[in-house]
Amino acid sequence: MTTKVVIMGAGPAGLLLAHCLLSRSNDYEICIYDKRSDPRLLNNNKRAFVIGISHRGQTILKEINGLWKAIKNKGIPVRNSGFYSPKKETWQTFSRYQHPEDCNLLINRNDLCTTLLEELEKRINNNLKIVFNTRCIENNFRKKTITLQSKDNSLIEESYDLLVGADGANSAVRNSLMSQPGFHFEQSYFNTSWKVLHLPRPGFMEPETSYGFREIENSTYIVGAALPEVNNQICLLIFWDTTVSELNQNPPGMTNANELKRKIKDVLLPGLELSNEQAEKFIQKRHSSVIQTKCNRYHDIEGKVVLVGDAAHAMSSRLGQGCQAAFNDVWVLNQLLQEENNNLDIVLPKYSEKQVKEGHAITDLNACLSPRSNWLMILFNSVMLLRSKLNEKFPNLIQPTPLNAVSRTLIPYSEIANRFQHWMTIIKWSNQRQLEAKK
Repeated sequence: MTTKVVIMGAGPAGLLLAHCLLSRSNDYEICIYDKRSDPRLLNNNKRAFVIGISHRGQTILKEINGLWKAIKNKGIPVRNSGFYSPKKETWQTFSRYQHPEDCNLLINRNDLCTTLLEELEKRINNNLKIVFNTRCIENNFRKKTITLQSKDNSLIEESYDLLVGADGANSAVRNSLMSQPGFHFEQSYFNTSWKVLHLPRPGFMEPETSYGFREIENSTYIVGAALPEVNNQICLLIFWDTTVSELNQNPPGMTNANELKRKIKDVLLPGLELSNEQAEKFIQKRHSSVIQTKCNRYHDIEGKVVLVGDAAHAMSSRLGQGCQAAFNDVWVLNQLLQEENNNLDIVLPKYSEKQVKEGHAITDLNACLSPRSNWLMILFNSVMLLRSKLNEKFPNLIQPTPLNAVSRTLIPYSEIANRFQHWMTIIKWSNQRQLEAKK
């Protein structure tokens, strides 16, 4: 018996779910809709930034024949980190992995989606339909139908056995669950904005190396990284504190092109010189906010609806786990569908039982492991550096740091959060005091 699955969202999570289902069985009819345009028709810089696929995500992608190889060919394996030493007045790099085959794959989001689409369409048959420029406007839970509006404003009514909300932090599918009994959703914005700029890689930056920077002085809080991309490019990503309203549009001390160029070259990324055109492009670019969402469950039995990825748990990029968490949602859902023979009355509650605690844990880890005060940042980093070295020598006695645990192991997020709950509590308290002092 065929199960019809409608997936809203042709991002990494939605496309991976289609891969998982179709690679396992021909008993699925899959329709994918996305309100955006086909990413293969876009310039990479329009939707972009670089996504990291670490051990968790790689493990899942390797389960589907040929998929990891195709994705790896479109990204940059990063094995080293770089930081600037003011004392030595030079950039220094260190290896992040003990084994040469291990890496964090950085890939432009468009390239990731394009590769997933291309690999998916190699298996195109009557069981798969992908439609872009079409948005969800209404769900009928009783009839199990979804109403969509295409680019020309025509309406489409699609029936389904399972509706998957893989449509991001502003999910229309999730919004339709707001009226369902017992469904609770909370959303919050960090006092943080960010912008991204794509540049040619300068000579002093080594390939397969990401370069980080941080500045915390009084009311100034700026962090970011220069991340390697294909075609000898870098993705310059800058986050800054927006507690003070007049600083929202651009980072503090970088409100015009000349200030930006000077700050980048002399303070944040010494040696990186922006052209006037590049600096002006950054200044004029619209800034983005960092959002966090939580739901008390990721499904609805009556409507046969399930949420995955950012639709269920949007988070900051502090630990680089947004993509991994979304892939894990997809993999768990796929396994449950297989184990329970597509019995959604069993699958959906089990999925929420497994994944809600994981989604809450990783959003909390992202939010509460980045100290804003200098003294706590120094203390936390020193303790974590010591823990990392001891873990390398005594892996059976010393637990890995939270960063290593989420990026290099398959330890559940909920277990990692329990291990470091004391640090999360201290950092959350300190950060809150810092924010209150600025008001």
